[in-house]
Amino acid sequence: MFDSNSRTSWKYFLLIAASIGVVYLQTLQFDFVNYDDYDLIYENESYISDVSNIFNSFTTHAFTSHRKESVYYRPILLISYIIDYRFWGLNPAGYHLTNILLHCITALFIFLLIELLTRNKLIALFSTLLFALHPLQVEAVAWIAGRNDVLLGLFIVLMIYFYIQHHAKPEKGKLYFTLSILSFTFALFTKESAAFYIFLLPLYDVVIKRDSLRSLFSSSTFIRYSIPLVVLIGYMFIRLNIFGEFIGVEKLYGKLSFYGRLRLLPLLFTEHLNLLLFPFRLCIEHPLDNLIWLDPPWKYFAWFITIVFIVAIGVAAHYNSRLSFGLLFLFVGLLPTLNIFPVAVPILEHRLYTPLIGFSILVITILLSEQFVRKSKIGIVFILLILGFATFGSLQRLPIWKNSEALWLDAINKAPQMRRSYFNLAGHYFDKQEYGKTVVILNKYIELNPNDFMGYSKLRQTYFLMGLNDEAVNVCRKMIAMDSTSQSRYVDLAMLYEHFNLLDSALKVYNEALSIDSNFYEVHDKLGTIYKKLNRSELAIYHYKRSFESKPDYAQAYFNLGNLYATLGENQDALQILKEGMKYGNPTEEIQNLYSKLQKINKNITFP
Repeated sequence: MFDSNSRTSWKYFLLIAASIGVVYLQTLQFDFVNYDDYDLIYENESYISDVSNIFNSFTTHAFTSHRKESVYYRPILLISYIIDYRFWGLNPAGYHLTNILLHCITALFIFLLIELLTRNKLIALFSTLLFALHPLQVEAVAWIAGRNDVLLGLFIVLMIYFYIQHHAKPEKGKLYFTLSILSFTFALFTKESAAFYIFLLPLYDVVIKRDSLRSLFSSSTFIRYSIPLVVLIGYMFIRLNIFGEFIGVEKLYGKLSFYGRLRLLPLLFTEHLNLLLFPFRLCIEHPLDNLIWLDPPWKYFAWFITIVFIVAIGVAAHYNSRLSFGLLFLFVGLLPTLNIFPVAVPILEHRLYTPLIGFSILVITILLSEQFVRKSKIGIVFILLILGFATFGSLQRLPIWKNSEALWLDAINKAPQMRRSYFNLAGHYFDKQEYGKTVVILNKYIELNPNDFMGYSKLRQTYFLMGLNDEAVNVCRKMIAMDSTSQSRYVDLAMLYEHFNLLDSALKVYNEALSIDSNFYEVHDKLGTIYKKLNRSELAIYHYKRSFESKPDYAQAYFNLGNLYATLGENQDALQILKEGMKYGNPTEEIQNLYSKLQKINKNITFP
């Protein structure tokens, strides 16, 4: 698989691995963060602890049972967590170690790829070090959930590496081509953005191999390209079967029209280039409204940069194939980041993990060109300075990812108008039972997002746990004032009163709700339960019946009424009502036992 020349590169491998270790080994002391890590791993223990789910991972979305709505299809990522769990359990150090090892493996294959492209170990070494140590990589490597982009980068590198070997070694051409297609397949099952990288195959043939455009349409070439295309089509149909749509992102994130997204392309393209060239003030939040490219004259400059970049690809193709391939790799890698297909967050640093391969080839090829090298080795000096700054930037950035508090405080400091940071930081403090800090951050979140019920709900829960009952009630009242037609708002407040054993106050709230809508089925059910506690059976029966009359498939009301009938000794009525409720929902163990007991008493009534 590797030629003899590659086997002599072990010193370079050691240098690359050691450099990555110096920077990233500190992450072994880092924790999970409440930014997908908990959903994917910590709270998903029942899933990743079951080895049989290696196969099930291909039939579900990435967040399995934790999010009902998701279009993130990440079977390879889930499988990697299942494997991790076998070794580390829920110890975050093990998951961080896996990220480091995957980053090392990716970097080593990048060295082999660039050496194969350039026949120059110096270019391969410096390009790989720039890729591996660039501060933008911190988000993908130090963030356990960011592993997805590390895996994507690895499989894309393998796809191109094996494809080049397929051309370079015809005697093993079929083996290498098969490995290339398998790598592309794994890339697709890692992240859907892998689909864009299929363009690198014909681009390599035209730019590096110098095949004519006409040859791309020959029968043999068409067959070669059709195989990964068939893989892609098969992958899309698998997504269709799982999500009901080929892509599915428009349903969740398609708030902006396609034309509106096209208008933003130069802005996003230029901002991503800016992050690659000047990785300063990195942050998990990059709000669009903060970008200078939105307003004149900068938005025209963004168009200019985009056009110049495209022209540069064409010009470089005539003079320097390696430079041209670096430009094309970067361009193709940036396509998934440009919101062509809607994304939840337009700018995220970890998406640049794979495009950095093209960027590194481009930068090092320029700095080691004859024009630079002739001038007192100035290119080498520049490269060493760049690598020094990159290493320093990564070391400065890494501690931000040590835990959730550090991550979100950094985000709030750099992008104070972004609401998500406050909510997630409040969630971290809440989990740590630091309720005083939780209240402060939640109030700031509500100030920025006054119409969000999640913020109020979490604040009410926090006040309740602090024993600040009046404050919790006041929050419930604010929520009712915001939406007086939502029965859940009244239920939340009344249940607070019930917890305080203030049943009269709870009754008033429920009756207040029924004055808004007499068909609030859950309110009727809750009223029935209160009247049962007060030994007012007739009113309890009335409200239970009103509950399932308003919503015939509301099983809980049937079960509650059946239980009440059994308490009153009306066994046959109890059985009939319980039987009806079982049509609409699964009873609790208590209700199942009651049903079995009543069957024995009434032998003439059979099990449904």
